[in-house]
Amino acid sequence: MADAIRLKEDLSLKHQANLGEDVEEIAFAAGTELEVLQEFETAWLCKDDDGQLFNIKKEQAEEA
Repeated sequence: MADAIRLKEDLSLKHQANLGEDVEEIAFAAGTELEVLQEFETAWLCKDDDGQLFNIKKEQAEEA
């Protein structure tokens, strides 16, 4: 499993801090690195520098 991934393209992803709260759009630039917490067949569960969690499809990123 990769320790980190690097985004291949600019992405805008949705994040919901807690149930019942509004969903935010979080923008990432191509080349941004994210920490990998878990790897799945088609995606990675990643954490950004602020501790927010995101599912990133494998075609959107590469191992860093």
